[in-house]
Amino acid sequence: MTATETMNTSAVIKAFTDILPVSEKEIEDFIQITSEEKLSRGQFWIKENKRNERIGFLLNGYLRKYYIDNYGKEITDAFYFSSDFCTDLPSIIGNTRPSSYIVAMEETSLITFSYADFDKLRIQYPRFERIYSKFLELNFLKFYNRTTSFIQQSPKERYTELLKANPTILQKTTQYHIASYLGISYQHLSRLRSAR
Repeated sequence: MTATETMNTSAVIKAFTDILPVSEKEIEDFIQITSEEKLSRGQFWIKENKRNERIGFLLNGYLRKYYIDNYGKEITDAFYFSSDFCTDLPSIIGNTRPSSYIVAMEETSLITFSYADFDKLRIQYPRFERIYSKFLELNFLKFYNRTTSFIQQSPKERYTELLKANPTILQKTTQYHIASYLGISYQHLSRLRSAR
């Protein structure tokens, strides 16, 4: 692994150590299962019905996750930016094919590793198991908060929360995709922006 690749991998290690310290040996063994991937704009990281059992950590760029409804319309479900982990965990755990797409919206670099390889490290090192559990908890909360926001919040409140959680989203993402993510029309989003 080159010095640049080692430096890039250190960003993933920091995400781990922000949760729990890991030893040099654990870091070395983790680095052995990683590789760096680059996606060009429009290239898919995950495609519907095509298995992908890797986990990605974004170094730069951004990805968009979406579904296609019965009318052929894209419904945006998530955005992934620098320092975000990205995978289709339900399809990996459930041994099913993905039902969504994750596409690079600009040139994107990721550190990737196999879920199966990381699973072996979790068995070998209890710290990795704890880190994995913490990430599951954080992702559950993210999913829960997004789901309940459609019940408890108005579109304006969802829009405000989105900007608060990720202020750079307006610079990166199209208004159409933000509207889709919020579950509102493009025209409604325009009115919300004008009212700010």
